[in-house]
Amino acid sequence: MRKKLVLTFDIAVLVAALATVPLTVLLEQGVTSQWVRVADWVIWAVFLAEYMVMLLLGPGRWTYVKRNPVNLAVVILSYPRLPDLLGLVRLIRVVRFLRLLRLTGVAIRGVVGLRATLGRRGLLYVAAMGGFLVFAGGAGLTLLEPSAVRGGLPDGIWWAIVTAATVGYGDIAPVTLWGRLIAVVLMLTGVGFISTLAASITAHFVGQGENTELKELRDRTARIEKLLEELVAVRAAGDLNGNRATPRPPRLPPAAPSAAL
Repeated sequence: MRKKLVLTFDIAVLVAALATVPLTVLLEQGVTSQWVRVADWVIWAVFLAEYMVMLLLGPGRWTYVKRNPVNLAVVILSYPRLPDLLGLVRLIRVVRFLRLLRLTGVAIRGVVGLRATLGRRGLLYVAAMGGFLVFAGGAGLTLLEPSAVRGGLPDGIWWAIVTAATVGYGDIAPVTLWGRLIAVVLMLTGVGFISTLAASITAHFVGQGENTELKELRDRTARIEKLLEELVAVRAAGDLNGNRATPRPPRLPPAAPSAAL
């Protein structure tokens, strides 16, 4: 029961993390329609519910708090009324920075959710993680450098894909320190993903050849075992009939030609 609940919350957090990326960009652009506000509250409720349930189900509450600081930071930074509270205390200038921190924390939570749901599926997990980081990286540059990403989030994602693929057309280039850090993360992630993809493709074709050879070996072993069983049965039948003559062993069937043996 607990494993199903944890898996359910992992999937919910992953969906909420994906939805947070475009939502954060819309909030930074000043879009405050009703559906944006509702989505903001729903996403925050998912993060809060997951944190509270895991806190209550864990063996030690204080231990969970110490081991999961990112989860608590995401709950705090995702609070929809936080920008309004900062405006009341004349700290509205740090709203963009806090939204960037929120996006960073959500990206980390999304990667953790991906590992929990797809961690055992190898290449699928790596591809999903790379795609999520590209999505978050494009949104991060859109927040940091809207003048460089003139087309908004779509152009930001285009830049992230080009950067992760290490192509670098140069049509969009970050100029701030934080923007360049995002570019470095995307480049390292892209190199790792491309290397993993190449290794997986190679292992697939090599594995096909090995599986063919192993199948031939299993077939030959099965034929030898069958012949040995027949030989034992013939000898046992001869002993029962009092025939001391050595029975003629069964003929070996012709083996399929194999280049491996």
